[in-house]
Amino acid sequence: WRGSVVAIDPRNGEVLALISSPAYDPNGISSGLTRKAFQALQEDPDRPLFNRALRGAYPPGSTIKPILALAGLHLDAIDPERKVYCGGFYQLPGQSHRYRDWKRGGHGLVNMHAAIAESCDVYFYELASELGISRMAEFLRRFGLGATTGIDSPGEKFGLVPDPQWKRTAFSRREDQVWYPGETVIAGIGQGYMLTTPLQLAHAAATIAARGQRFRPTLMK
Repeated sequence: WRGSVVAIDPRNGEVLALISSPAYDPNGISSGLTRKAFQALQEDPDRPLFNRALRGAYPPGSTIKPILALAGLHLDAIDPERKVYCGGFYQLPGQSHRYRDWKRGGHGLVNMHAAIAESCDVYFYELASELGISRMAEFLRRFGLGATTGIDSPGEKFGLVPDPQWKRTAFSRREDQVWYPGETVIAGIGQGYMLTTPLQLAHAAATIAARGQRFRPTLMK
């Protein structure tokens, strides 16, 4: 299978597991691979030489919803007991486009706890619109997203937490460099331009588990 697993002890940042699959036997490289064997590793479509844990940048999806819920609480943007109705889609005021929930028919009335437990997209579409992309981006960066963690291993990738300034720079030669409200909506469920590494997500989850205390992930004791 293609994927990655990262586990971090939230009490001290020690990396308990860091797996990138498919992998390869490093003993073969240290003992000396033939040119043909090394070329086979390089040309393998499953990319065993690619460290997905440190360098794989993927849309985080619903994994960021607990962080956005914290943002809503911290910035007084939402009452955790207030219930939002999820009928299976969300619409921006004055627009006809429907941003669909993963659950056809919706979740009904959900408060913050239920929205996290059931991964209700509509709740977080609305929360993202309330927060706005700039406040969302700033809060996500507090948890280390969009930056390297500083782990004691080379090759770590930054990831990306987008905002209007980033888009103006990235799309400076095109006409669509304006940040659209719909891009904020889908950012609320970790889609769009947002990219994170498995290590960054594990680091963010460890920060939540440690109630805001952050430790630099370490492989070496």
